[in-house]
Amino acid sequence: MSMNALMRWLKPHEMVFFDLLESATGNAYQAAQLFDREIRTGDPARFAELRRQMKDFEHTGDDLTHEIVDRLNHTFVTPIEREDILHLAHAIDDVVDRIHAVCERFILYRIATVKPAVMEISSILVEGCGELLHLVRSLRNMSNAKEIRDRIRRVHSLENKADSIYHAALAEIFEDPKDPIELIKWKEILEQVEDATDKVELVAKVVGSTVMKNA
Repeated sequence: MSMNALMRWLKPHEMVFFDLLESATGNAYQAAQLFDREIRTGDPARFAELRRQMKDFEHTGDDLTHEIVDRLNHTFVTPIEREDILHLAHAIDDVVDRIHAVCERFILYRIATVKPAVMEISSILVEGCGELLHLVRSLRNMSNAKEIRDRIRRVHSLENKADSIYHAALAEIFEDPKDPIELIKWKEILEQVEDATDKVELVAKVVGSTVMKNA
């Protein structure tokens, strides 16, 4: 059965998985935008509120993931493979988890000034999440395979850029480690924010493999 034929045959309540995945992606995008905006204010006093707001995004992501899992357990026919839905749900949720982890460390480590590398990776993260919005929406019909491939390549390119910034920043903090404690703090923060871009790329890869299966 072709993908288009399957979509016509499925009942509306079975299509809700697309709604939930799109909501989860939108939640991740909003979280990335908030994070990027707040770390550029130069005001560390705002980090406590940022952490609180990010916790709300994390809770929303968790709730959406739980609903997806619950519906999978009670739905016989799904619009795409169950494993792909589950993989996407957890990967999207992981993006928010990583951003929240950075916000937690800002408070825990009493960060006063955000390093430029974190801001650079954050900007890439926002752009990547924006691409995911289009990619996850494309799962409804998968009619434009070329555009999907182009967006996946763009996400891959963004992740490579984030990876380069991450390694350059690591090299810089290890080059002259005056304070080992500060080194450990920033190594952790850089790892978490870069890992968020890895999760964005993972979502794009799962979308790509799902499209290939249903082409």
